[in-house]
Amino acid sequence: MANVNVLTTERLKALIADTEGTLKQLTIELERRELLKQENAIENLEEHMKDAELSLDTIREFLAYLTNDLKSRE
Repeated sequence: MANVNVLTTERLKALIADTEGTLKQLTIELERRELLKQENAIENLEEHMKDAELSLDTIREFLAYLTNDLKSRE
């Protein structure tokens, strides 16, 4: 960046305006990406819930197996 001490007041104002405009565009893009990420997460929520149910079923089956195995050893 140029040495700001040698820039004219008008040039500094122009740089500030340009920087603020760029910052606003970046903020809008960041918000758009975050919203898109949330929308994708919501769309995939049903699949995540199905996966969680399958995992829970697997754990239940394993616990039932262990319970039956322990009972058969008594």
